[in-house]
Amino acid sequence: MFKLFENQEISDKEIEEFVVKWRAKGETPHELKELVNLIYSKQEPISGFEESIDVCGTGGDKLNTFNISTLTAIVISSLGLKVIKHSGRSSTSITGSIDILSNEGISIDARKDITEECLKKYNLMFVGSKKLRDTFGKVKEVCKKIALPGFVNLIGPISNPYLTNYHLLGISNPAWGKLLAETLKLLNNKNKALIVCSSVKENGYMDELSFCGTNKIWKLENRQINEENFKISSLLIEKIDINDLIIKDKNESKKAFEDVLKGKGESKELESKIKTVALNSGAALYLANKIPSIEKGYSNSLEVIQSGKAWEHFNNFRNFINSN
Repeated sequence: MFKLFENQEISDKEIEEFVVKWRAKGETPHELKELVNLIYSKQEPISGFEESIDVCGTGGDKLNTFNISTLTAIVISSLGLKVIKHSGRSSTSITGSIDILSNEGISIDARKDITEECLKKYNLMFVGSKKLRDTFGKVKEVCKKIALPGFVNLIGPISNPYLTNYHLLGISNPAWGKLLAETLKLLNNKNKALIVCSSVKENGYMDELSFCGTNKIWKLENRQINEENFKISSLLIEKIDINDLIIKDKNESKKAFEDVLKGKGESKELESKIKTVALNSGAALYLANKIPSIEKGYSNSLEVIQSGKAWEHFNNFRNFINSN
C-alpha cells in the first residue's frame, strides 16, 4: 500500500484523499513501523551512535511558536549531551529546523565526515533524511497545502538516519502519545523516550513542554509506557502567555533564536522563551540520565543560557561546520 507513493504519477488529489481517510481511521503502531522500515530499506540506519538523543516533534500545532526544539538541541549539547537532531522543513509553521539553520548560514547537507566530527567536538549534529524527502516529500507538500498534519509528521521524528536510544518527541495531538511510544517500542528494544505536549488553549496543544498549561508526558523505559501529567508548580514559575512564544515571520524567528541563545534581554516575551527552552532542555537531560529530575535540568539549562555559553557554543559549532 505504501509503495504507491513511490509512483511519481500519483496526483495531489489522490494523496489528499488517502491522508484524510487514513487520519479518520487512525494510524496504528505497526503501520508506522512499516513506514519507517520502508525508509530504512532505502537508507540503512547508521549504528554506533546510540548513546545520543534526538530532539524533534511532529509539528502541526499551527501555533507559529519560535523554534524550541532546535534551541533545545543546542543548549543540551553545550551541557555535554550528544545530540543528533533529525531536522525538517516547516509543514504548518513559519520555520522548521532546516529553515532556521539556513537563516543562520548552516546547511545540514554538509559532508557526513564533517557533521560527525561536529558531533565529536561539539556534541551536536543536525541531519535530514533524503530518502524520507524523496519518498514522502510530495505527501508533505499536500498536507501543508491543506493544513492537515499527515502520517509524514508521525514518521519524521522516528526515522532518524542515525539510531539514537534517547528520544524527546513533541506531539501536537495527545492521541499520538501512546501511538508513537508503542511504535518506538516496536522499532528498538533499547529506546527510551519522553513524548510530550502542552495544553495551551481549549482543545489546543503545543508540541513541546511549556509553562502555558498542563503538560502531558508518555514515558517509554524498559519497554514500559507510563502516561502522566507533569506538574511544574515546583519550579515556582508563573503561567506564561502562549502569545509570548509566537513569532510572525522569518525575521522574528531569527531574532528570537539568537536572543534566546545570547540569554540577554529584559522583555517579558524573551524571558518566556528562555524559560520554555530551559524546560525542554531539562527534560532532555533528565531523559538521558544526566541529572536526577526535570527541575534540576531546568536550572542547569537556564544557567548555561543566561551565561551566554550556549551562544558561544553555537558560534563555535557554526564556524567549524562552515569552515570545512
